Amino acid sequence: MKTNKNLILFSLHGKKGVIYKYVGVSNKKGKPPIRRFSLGNLEKLLEINPEAVEILKWKLKFFSQDDDPEYVKAALLESIKSDKIKWKSIKIGGELIEKILEKHKIFESIKKTKYKNMHEIFQYLVTKRIIDPDSILKAFNKNSEYSFDISASKNSFYRLLDIIHENRDNLLIAINNMINLESNRKLDQLFFDSSTVYFETFNRNGYRNNGYSKDGKFKEDQIVIALACDQNGIPFHFKIYTGNIPDAKTMIPFMLEIEQKYKIIKENITIIADRGMSSAGNIRFLEQKGYKFIISYRAKSGSTEFKKYIKDQSDYKILNNSIKYKTQEYFSTYKNKRQTENIRKKLITFSKSRAQKDKKERQNLIESFLKKQKKDGSIDPLKMLGSKKCKFFRQISNFKFELDEEKVKKDQEFDGIYIYETNLINANPEEIIETYSKQWRIEENFRSLKSLLEIRPVYVSLDSHIYAHTLICFLSLAILKLFLYKINNFYKENGVIHHLTQDSFVQILQEVKIRAKIDENTGKIIRFKRENISTIKNIWETYDEYKKIVMNNF
Repeated sequence: MKTNKNLILFSLHGKKGVIYKYVGVSNKKGKPPIRRFSLGNLEKLLEINPEAVEILKWKLKFFSQDDDPEYVKAALLESIKSDKIKWKSIKIGGELIEKILEKHKIFESIKKTKYKNMHEIFQYLVTKRIIDPDSILKAFNKNSEYSFDISASKNSFYRLLDIIHENRDNLLIAINNMINLESNRKLDQLFFDSSTVYFETFNRNGYRNNGYSKDGKFKEDQIVIALACDQNGIPFHFKIYTGNIPDAKTMIPFMLEIEQKYKIIKENITIIADRGMSSAGNIRFLEQKGYKFIISYRAKSGSTEFKKYIKDQSDYKILNNSIKYKTQEYFSTYKNKRQTENIRKKLITFSKSRAQKDKKERQNLIESFLKKQKKDGSIDPLKMLGSKKCKFFRQISNFKFELDEEKVKKDQEFDGIYIYETNLINANPEEIIETYSKQWRIEENFRSLKSLLEIRPVYVSLDSHIYAHTLICFLSLAILKLFLYKINNFYKENGVIHHLTQDSFVQILQEVKIRAKIDENTGKIIRFKRENISTIKNIWETYDEYKKIVMNNF
């Protein structure tokens, strides 16, 4: 028979009838409890606080046998000190996040656990990731600033990461079910990309490895994260890889994983990705699996014959005032050049605005490199880290470079050219360009993860904790994007010109606070008042309006 792991308060009689209060664990039927530690003489405890027994019983609900006894004892004795009524400032922006997590029972998708307060810690970590991202340790130290009643040890916060990892599949399915219901998601377009997330350590194992960093880091451990979002910019799924995997190698494992996890109809889905995913293996995989796709194509990587075809201006057609185009259809081939029944199409476009953009970007790269050079043409190798190095320069000696006019000239030949490769044979150029133009949504997802939610640097080291940290960030991103979608869609449907950005929304959640009078013995708020906030004009009116929209639409 299993023993009860919950902590209990019980009495033992000492000499001369003195009663001592102990904390322990229930034993088998008919046997006394197993002692963990003593809280001391009952009479002295009651001298400290006449309601000591009731308070101690209430506080014990937040701990389990697995918590550190010294920490539990200190917390219990602290809780009965008489003067435990005080005013403090509490951040309440998390109430909107709690609302949606509770409605869709996201935490309930996790198998029941013997550990205390996991639900509260889970909601708190998601809330804090959106409002004030921090490490797990700092989150533990700051939990009293929020409207969460968490009395738990630091180990409980890390223990939650293990629980999240163990239940990752159930959580991901619950998150997607939430988004499907709240946004009426039609999964006919998936925007896909990958990026790097770094650690400020040099201990390589598991996911962590050295690789090409998109964050401008050098020799620091990193992981690669692949991510897909829907046409509304709401994330769909993520997958973690070791830090040295190339971008193009992330797509096939990712697609196989979503097929296994979710009920998707492959034939109805168009995969949109940038040229980093343009590889023969990826495209053959998508064709064989029945996916539609639009993937940008590197003009400079084409054959000599194809480059000649691109540069031939004689058969370009006018699409509109700013774009002209031509198309090329062909049968897909395997490595042995054997044709398949699959037909692909390349849409080649040219626009003056893109030509100007390409020219400006090239000039910026050249000027940036020139600024790093010394008068003798040499450059400190450390200044080349995290940049595109010497793309338009040639090396003339050890760390000395000069501008390569031939490279510049060859690059100029492709100014204004953009190519899309697709198997949407019947789609017209406008449809292809319009669909691909939404690729910024997945790029914005990564910017949000890195800048707003501060997924990096990663402060945990175990693979299971790395995954759990990433899943918390993913869930936070999904909730944030869902809020923006619901609020902006509400205004649009009601004919109101108002576009809420994620930065302004998060700033409001960060700033709204109440001044609360709290009984720290019970954790209950006796009374509260809203704080006057001058940083944002009419912040409470705006918050109440967003809250009303969110509550009525969830």
